[in-house]
Formats: sequence, C-alpha cells, structure tokens
Amino acid sequence: MPGRGRRTAKEEAVKQAGEEREKVRKRTASRREVDLESWIERNVDEVVSRAGLDYLGLDREVWLEVLRDLLAELYGSTSSYKSAEDVAKRFVRSSDRVLPVVAARLAQLLEKPSEDLLEFIVTNIGDAVLDLAPKIYSWIVKLKREDLLGTLKYKWGTAWTRNRTPMLPVACPRCGFNSLMPDLACLVCGASVSERELKESMDFSGRLRELLSQTDCSELGSMVKYDYVLVNNIEVKPPTRGRLPIDVEVYLSEAERGLVREEYKSRCANEAVK
Repeated sequence: MPGRGRRTAKEEAVKQAGEEREKVRKRTASRREVDLESWIERNVDEVVSRAGLDYLGLDREVWLEVLRDLLAELYGSTSSYKSAEDVAKRFVRSSDRVLPVVAARLAQLLEKPSEDLLEFIVTNIGDAVLDLAPKIYSWIVKLKREDLLGTLKYKWGTAWTRNRTPMLPVACPRCGFNSLMPDLACLVCGASVSERELKESMDFSGRLRELLSQTDCSELGSMVKYDYVLVNNIEVKPPTRGRLPIDVEVYLSEAERGLVREEYKSRCANEAVK
C-alpha cells in the first residue's frame, strides 16, 4: 500500500504545518491580549491613588491627558497582564524622572491651580522651568505663596546653568530671579528695568569702587576711554575683559566716570609718565 503511505506522510506534514500556524497565532494573540489603551482607561484612577497623587483633586480626564503615555511606558510589554499596583510601584520608583514631566504638563494645562497643585508643580518642576517660570511665578503672586519663591528660584538657577550658560544672569530688581537680559527685560516677571533701578538694586557704586581698587593701571587706562562697564551675576567688569551673552551694559554717569579718572590719576599717572 505505498500510495496510502505517501498520502499519510503528506497528511502528517499538513497537520504539522497547521499546528505550527496555530502556535504562531496563539503567540501573536498572547502578545496582543492586553489592550493597553483600555487598561489605562480602567486603571488610571487607581494608579493615581496608589502613587499618592489623588490629593491634588484633578479630574480623571486631566490625569488621562497627563499620564497616558507615561503609564504606557511604565506598563512596558503587553504580552502579560500587570495590575494597577504593579504600575504604581514602577511610577514611584521612577519618580525622579516621571514627576518633573507630570509637573510640567500640569503647568502647561492648568489656568488656575489650587495651592496644593501649585506647591506640587514648584516642588517637582525640572528643566521645563525655563519656559514655564513666568506662568508659575504669576500663580505664586496671585495666590500669595511667597514661601515657594525660594524653591522656584533655585529650580530656575539650576536649570539655567545646566542648559543655558554656566554663569547666571543679573538678578532682576523686581522679582529677584537671575533672569535679567542684556536689554534689561526680565524673563520671569516680564519687567523692563531702568539702569537706575538696576544700579540701586545691586549697590553699583560700591561694586564699581571695588572694581577700580582691584584693577591694574593698564586696564584702568583702557577704562578711561569707555563710558560703560559690563555686569553679570558675579562681577562688574571692564569691557576689555570680554563679553558673555548674559552681560548687561551699564553706562557710567558723569560722576562715575569721574571716579574712574580719579583712580587712574591717583595710582597710575606717574607710571604713565615713566
């Protein structure tokens, strides 16, 4: 019965091929068995609660907008089911990375945060503070939460030196943030500051005298030719020392130019003659 044997072998091969296809189908189905979008919809409230964020009192629609992609990332592979408790634990373990993102998104979305939300945002905001500080600062002023200003200033300064320039800009006389640009406009409170106001806020006269006493005759001779100095968060300096992107030009009054000439005359005139 050779013909029958050949048919049996063929049938066996077909059967094995079918079984292989079924295994592949089952593996594929297993990988797709968790509908992550539905899982997030069902479990976002529990994750928020277990992560300790429910005290912020936000609607679940806000949390869905803020957390959807973060929860998908924390969930990971959808080939196996994970509970809300498992994902919440991952959330807490990753809080150093996740909470700054949450704080930034809340600051972008909200118009009138509660005091709890404002405190959460200020406490957890990361480098996004460089874009969001004006909005957050206005909330602090409106809610009279001046106790949060120190934290926000620290966050601003840390983010600035990490992402912009190693040295901080001049402190704004109005809000106190190191955020005054060369055009005398503040990036945080939006104020346009006069040179007179800046000079008064930083004891410019005293710092100019200190600069003159520490400057050698060669540089003093150059300063006599200029009618301005450069100012940043660290120093008042002559234009000859080079300009940084954050340096502010501060023009000298006639009395201040007189101080420069007097210092040069008293210390350096004889050397110039030699």
